[in-house]
Amino acid sequence: MLACLAAFFAVSLLFAWLATVPAAVYIGVAVWGASFGGAATLLQTALADTAGDGADVALSMNVVAWNSVIAAGGVLGGVLLERWGAQTFPWASTVLLAIGLLIVRSARTHGFPPGPRRYAAGA
Repeated sequence: MLACLAAFFAVSLLFAWLATVPAAVYIGVAVWGASFGGAATLLQTALADTAGDGADVALSMNVVAWNSVIAAGGVLGGVLLERWGAQTFPWASTVLLAIGLLIVRSARTHGFPPGPRRYAAGA
């Protein structure tokens, strides 16, 4: 998860500095998709591992959290676009990704422990 967020963070910086260079945008979009495409699965796995027997409730709350963040992102994006323009999007995402990196790093012990999953098949 840290690698996914770090790659997405790097792409946000790339977009902030080289948004007018088509090759940079194409490469950035490819890296973004490849790095963050599996994030939902990684987060769900971490949540289920951490929640244990309460995984059903926790994963239901995960859906609510995702949808709330999507709505909030739309509002924030609209405000940024209206007040300062689209060039602020990469910087805003860089700040949010830095916060995400800190959260995931601090959750390493419980949500993202190294090694095999606790509830792996056959365990």
